[in-house]
Amino acid sequence: MSIIIALCIGLAVGLLLQANKVRQLRQRLSEQQLRDSLTGLYQRPHLFTLSAREVNRAQRSQSKMAVLIADMDHCAEINATHGLQAGDLALKRLAECALKSVRDFDLVGRYSGEEIALVLPDTDYKGAMVVAERLRSKVKQIPITLPNQAEFYISITIGLAALDMETETFEDILVAADSALQTAKKMGVDRIEAFPASIPVIPKV
Repeated sequence: MSIIIALCIGLAVGLLLQANKVRQLRQRLSEQQLRDSLTGLYQRPHLFTLSAREVNRAQRSQSKMAVLIADMDHCAEINATHGLQAGDLALKRLAECALKSVRDFDLVGRYSGEEIALVLPDTDYKGAMVVAERLRSKVKQIPITLPNQAEFYISITIGLAALDMETETFEDILVAADSALQTAKKMGVDRIEAFPASIPVIPKV
């Protein structure tokens, strides 16, 4: 009888361990489906879902929130000069630098082709400017090395906006951040602009 009980216990433990492995595998697969295959950042739909929750939370608690949209400069020229692989490596570098520039609970996702969005809960304009400048400086410091050992540098332009009394949805903040980004592009590259334009920008170094 004791042998049968031991076998049953062993079987139950084995089934439990197997079930845990299956559950963990499903979680990993689900997480992979929510992330961009190239950069590892959140895909746009999932980023929007999570960010909408943050907007609702910030509105309920009357807390701060800011959004950055970072666009890689001269992406077409990089692809034309070094090939499409170079563009992919540059985008991966941008993603890596973005993740290293934010806190664990901040959200970073691929917004469009060469653009990423950073959602910063509990962050005002001043704090967002610090993050934006940290990211802008970080991406241009280290060269990207191609398989043939050729090297090149990248720079980014950033648009910034924050939650205010006029904001109703996450899309509202994105529109404002994108407006700031377009203004920055008209003025040059490798720069940061905020919405509204009256917000002071940290000088470049």
